[in-house]
Amino acid sequence: MKNKKIWIGIGISLIFLYFALKSIEIEKVLKVFGEINYIYIFPVIFFTILTYVVRAWRWRYFFRHVKPIRFSSLFSATMIGFMANNLLPARIGELVRAYCIGKKENISKSMSFATIVLERIFDGFSLLFLFVIVLIFYPFPEEIKRIGYIFAVIYFVAAGILISIKVWSQQVMKIIDFLCSYLPNSLGKAIAGHTHSFISGLEVLKNGWDVFFILFYSIILWIASALSVYFMFPCCHLGQLSFINALFLLIMITIGLAIPGAPSSVGTFQYFTMLGLSVFGVDKNIGLTFAIILHITQWVVPVFIGWFYLCKEQISFGEITSSGGKNV
Repeated sequence: MKNKKIWIGIGISLIFLYFALKSIEIEKVLKVFGEINYIYIFPVIFFTILTYVVRAWRWRYFFRHVKPIRFSSLFSATMIGFMANNLLPARIGELVRAYCIGKKENISKSMSFATIVLERIFDGFSLLFLFVIVLIFYPFPEEIKRIGYIFAVIYFVAAGILISIKVWSQQVMKIIDFLCSYLPNSLGKAIAGHTHSFISGLEVLKNGWDVFFILFYSIILWIASALSVYFMFPCCHLGQLSFINALFLLIMITIGLAIPGAPSSVGTFQYFTMLGLSVFGVDKNIGLTFAIILHITQWVVPVFIGWFYLCKEQISFGEITSSGGKNV
């Protein structure tokens, strides 16, 4: 089943890659590559690193109800996890992050994973907030607005489910325990234990100030990420595009990254980057060049830093590979 999912992901990536490369003129792409202003790569890399720093710092607030966690541990686990996302299939980097922080700080892996699920929900809400701002300042076609509405519904439903689980946590635990009592003893205990740990990870929703700071740093994170996209514009001689354009493009790229595909989201990243740029009338050949260079920077940073921390923490690549395949 696992191999089947991997091949499905690769197939999805190949389909998007086909549409991204369709009607591309290689000569024009090579010409654009030759005219790139590489000096702007440095601010792109700086703001890319900053997004991971902010992400790790924000992660602290998800654990405040459990114990204080060192920033170094959070940053290390974050970089190793995102490295895994870029090298391994099925986006198992999220499980790897939970495994690494759980192992280093002696925290339940299920509870750690619950914080990552919550983190993604907050990412979605903050990105939707920025999307509303983008819609105010730029007259997008109805098709684009509909995509935003669909994702808004998905995030609100997911958030509603998590909040409901937290509000009625005791009742949910009793129902889970009741259902697990009909399962084989070891399996039932394992599922019940993981569920209880997961629900305990939702405790952060009880503290209003923690929620406020999580939302605040979520906005900062997306602004830093948008700045990494914004500084790529002059790199490819697209200086006429604004920060608002960069925000919209970031939203399109994020939608592409949400689609299950090959490791590092090859294909989906290129297609949705080019699709976003096409809204602003950018030539497809320039769009492909832009997508390739941006993707390389987004790949190199977490892989190199993640590999450094993998060696520093004396964790083998095989260990994180197997941890991603285990239940948290």
